[in-house]
Amino acid sequence: MKHLRVRSAWKTAVLAVMGACAMTAFMSAPAPAAPRAPHVAAAAARNFYLNLHQCVYSNGRILYTNLLPNTANPTFNTGTQVSGSVETSAKCGNPGGGWREETWNSAEYNFDRFGQVDRYLNLHQCVYSNGQILYTNLLPNTRNTDFNTGTNVASSAETASRCGNPGGGWQEETWNSAEYSLDLTGRSGRYLNLHQCVYNNGQILYTNLLPNTRNTDFNTGTNVSNTEATSVQCGNPGGGWRVDTANSAVFTIDLLA
Repeated sequence: MKHLRVRSAWKTAVLAVMGACAMTAFMSAPAPAAPRAPHVAAAAARNFYLNLHQCVYSNGRILYTNLLPNTANPTFNTGTQVSGSVETSAKCGNPGGGWREETWNSAEYNFDRFGQVDRYLNLHQCVYSNGQILYTNLLPNTRNTDFNTGTNVASSAETASRCGNPGGGWQEETWNSAEYSLDLTGRSGRYLNLHQCVYNNGQILYTNLLPNTRNTDFNTGTNVSNTEATSVQCGNPGGGWRVDTANSAVFTIDLLA
């Protein structure tokens, strides 16, 4: 049984985790009354843009990264959507309970999903550790530039993740970082099913959106398929880790709509 790999070295963190509030157990968030159906982004032809919103939250002790607008923990949800316009700033929640948004690590990234040249969304996931907490970043344009990723839209699929080299005691967790290319044309499948799996070991959180990291027990069901996903697919890693179901979800985009 694999365990989530976290470096043992501890140094001063450069990723700002501010505030003197005591750690609020994430598991105390209200559980949903019933499972929620996945959200299908029913995009009319005029909705050219996919606006990916990444929201990073801190309670003063740990970090939580969310990219989806439809988890069962709604006060942490994001503005990710298909739209007829380009968005320019991240839309994040205001969860309270000792949690606040880490604005330096939150951002919004958009692209024309009907681009004639740029066929692939190359999604780079970079996971960083300072020996005590984890930080997952998928975007290339946060203000905390040393942690940014190579995520882009391009005419060709990519095969390796590009991550930062932040220093200050932080290093990349290569077992949990990866790159996954998604064909946006509809030729490989009609639906982009973006699965977000959040794992909790009672002390820290780990967000994963990719199906192909080397830490396979934590991988997700993210894919392009002719089948619309109806529920989130997450791993069963063991070793004290469990799926945080209130914060895990699948967001489906119809690439031909």
